[in-house]
Amino acid sequence: MAGLFDGFEGYRVVTTAEKRQALTAALVAVDANVLLNLYRYNPRTTNDLVAVLDKLGDRLVVPHQAILEFHRNRLKAIGNPEQANNDARTALDKSQQAALRALDSWSKQVALDESQLQHLHADVGQIFDKLRAAVDGAAPDRVHPSTPTDEDPVLHRLTDLLDGKVLSRPDDARWSALIDEGKQRVADLVPPGYLDAEKGDQNPEGAAGDFLVYTQACEEAKTRQLDLVIVTNDEKEDWWWRRGGDLIGPRQEMTREFFDLTGHRLFLMRPSDLLDHSDALNVQVNPNSAKDAGTSRSDIDDVIDAGVDDVGVGEWTAETVDDLLDRLRVESRRDLAEVILEAARQGGTISRDAVYAICGYSNDRLLVGFTRPTARITASLQAEQRLPEAVTPMLTALYRGPGRLYAVRIPPEVTEILGPRSPRSDTESEFEPAGKYRPLADYLSAVRADSTSMTFAEIEDILGDALAPSARKHLPYWYSSQNSLGKAIAAAGFRPRGVRIEAETVDFHRRG
Repeated sequence: MAGLFDGFEGYRVVTTAEKRQALTAALVAVDANVLLNLYRYNPRTTNDLVAVLDKLGDRLVVPHQAILEFHRNRLKAIGNPEQANNDARTALDKSQQAALRALDSWSKQVALDESQLQHLHADVGQIFDKLRAAVDGAAPDRVHPSTPTDEDPVLHRLTDLLDGKVLSRPDDARWSALIDEGKQRVADLVPPGYLDAEKGDQNPEGAAGDFLVYTQACEEAKTRQLDLVIVTNDEKEDWWWRRGGDLIGPRQEMTREFFDLTGHRLFLMRPSDLLDHSDALNVQVNPNSAKDAGTSRSDIDDVIDAGVDDVGVGEWTAETVDDLLDRLRVESRRDLAEVILEAARQGGTISRDAVYAICGYSNDRLLVGFTRPTARITASLQAEQRLPEAVTPMLTALYRGPGRLYAVRIPPEVTEILGPRSPRSDTESEFEPAGKYRPLADYLSAVRADSTSMTFAEIEDILGDALAPSARKHLPYWYSSQNSLGKAIAAAGFRPRGVRIEAETVDFHRRG
């Protein structure tokens, strides 16, 4: 007679003690993204994680596919430190000039003494000089793409660490069969890796990469008759059993599949988990290392997942999010705009039921083509060079197995841009000036009259930056309270009136 978890092994939530025990006795297989992140951590975290991995001894293995992906993506992981520094300095210079212009405009409105204004200018200069010094002094010993292999300290560490621990590629017939099986699993939405379906034929193995890592690790654990720990930075639903933002463990299907194959237990861990439990292996690490390892680096991880050649995946900005939402509304797709806003309010993921309720869909309707409007607008923004060529889709359908989607997710930066703020006090405005439009809010707040007229060019002088392209194309953009421009105007106590797109002028009237 069966027990409660017989046949339902994947539904048992493991304890911390069991995780720690697994680190001391199980086979530990490491995915490519774990090795690649050694280039992104600070040196302390890299040293601490390598020390933990080294302590595993011959229980540490790296599947062949993981090493292949490491070599393919190593230069992308290294990135371009000089370009990053230059970009940061350019942004700081731009922000400093905008801050000075805002102070100048404000000082005229309040008749500030010139000497006081100069003191404020000096304070701004000191702040930005300090920020530039921090940028220039950061990570001076970073590896560069052009660094010779023999001079790469990360490769030196990995060469010693992984000697004799990389699993060999199966023969051609077996490898080809595994790739075909992996592709079929992706088509059938069988974890892990089915969310990589968009990879298509970018590499010979296409979307089967995650399956190749997983299955070779499982087969090695079966050979050794050990439990298996897979260490990965991948946090997608095609690997993890998730509940909201909590990562509970491997997908139930994977746990059951591994148990049926080996009779042993499967664990999923992240590098931060290894560092948190390093004392189980008698390794002492810096307490801040786990925090560093746990910091989201999705911009790079998505590059690796997508297989693109650009360094880093671009992010949505407040302006491009606002523009997409406005274009959805102009196209009478307010339902999709509300889905995105509600997903942000719920932390980034919205359930299927909530989507159906917002859109007024009947329960028997399929969501075929649901993401097409946002994908089309995204492509338009990319064609206008408003968005990078590589960017996370605005809407991603999530599955837990064959069948209908169970939720829809928006990018994490969009959640941050649109998500709920902390509760405001009664004296605070319901609107918050945001981003580059704050100087406009500051300027309007200093206006004493009940109305004022401005040209678009005058507004751009105040901002020290260009208006969003939508401001010159779409009249509703000016009247929306959901975008950054609208929030800035409302925060100053004004509302736009008489916006003339062709003449590029706008009147601002104080809110009643």
